[in-house]
Amino acid sequence: MTVDLRELPATLFTSAAASARALTAWDAAIRGPRSTAQRIGVMSLSPGAGGSTLAEQIVRTAAARRSEPVLAVDVSAATTGLGARLGIPVTGIDDTRAVARTSSDAQSGLASGAGWFGLRTDSGHAVDAWLAEAAPITRFFEVSVTDFGVRHPLVDLAPCAALCDVVVLVADARRGPAELARAAAPAIAALPEAPRPVLALVDHARAGDAVARALATDPYPVVGVPFDAGLRGGSAARTARARRALLRLSATAIGAQAVPA
Repeated sequence: MTVDLRELPATLFTSAAASARALTAWDAAIRGPRSTAQRIGVMSLSPGAGGSTLAEQIVRTAAARRSEPVLAVDVSAATTGLGARLGIPVTGIDDTRAVARTSSDAQSGLASGAGWFGLRTDSGHAVDAWLAEAAPITRFFEVSVTDFGVRHPLVDLAPCAALCDVVVLVADARRGPAELARAAAPAIAALPEAPRPVLALVDHARAGDAVARALATDPYPVVGVPFDAGLRGGSAARTARARRALLRLSATAIGAQAVPA
């Protein structure tokens, strides 16, 4: 049987072309050189929202595409945080790293993997731990990703957000949690340090991305992340939709501005 391409809907080709352009734009945003270090903080607004999972995926996505190593930082003090997911042991104090003057100094005593170096603290005080251990070395990495764990908007979200250039707020994709993230975004943007909020709404309930799409007109980037059994099990995403969402989230967090959907 011969298929006449002229009989196929033009929208099919238009959609495929738009998808290819988006993938190219996301890849370029991740790979692109940076004039200053980009400090990305990932914060969950409730336990089990998926912050550590997304932090890991951003690290792995960036590390696979960038020529310079990515810094992965875990100050969540959680046993299932970014450090555990990447296999980073608790990092000991290092005098060379504390007064780093070169990239080699900044990497002293850090665990490493494919395209990344890792720092993991065991302190429950995320801000103090980050200032003591991560602050002296983030300038030596073009991209750093910190898992801050669960932070409450009325307690410690703002002090953690103030340490970052980009704050990825991770929430469940259902209406209530998504609205909480939406309410926290302008407060974060209004901090004196002016971090850029990005909302990552994870569809744990498998209810679809209707809420994420409804919030897409907001001034802050919103990325819906579909449920994926692979991510839930602690491995790589199994579906193309999830891999696409993770690529878009990474590009939005690393890029200088929101990238097209």
